[in-house]
Amino acid sequence: MDDGASIPLLNGVGFIFGLIGVVALFVQQSLEMFLPLLLPLVVCVAFCTLLFKSQQNDKASEEKVSTSPVRIDVI
Repeated sequence: MDDGASIPLLNGVGFIFGLIGVVALFVQQSLEMFLPLLLPLVVCVAFCTLLFKSQQNDKASEEKVSTSPVRIDVI
């Protein structure tokens, strides 16, 4: 085994791991920067889903109620 050839190989491996670390750091910082911008979108989707589901339940309950135009409440 040539000892002189192993040093450039280790340098190459270290360079690749260094690039992976820099990319991971960049992705982490990008997520931290854009995460507050995602919060309103998540809230909007949650409220729209609740509104849509409640409208479906109201339509289902209206179909069960009689369609008589006159209603008399007995106390």
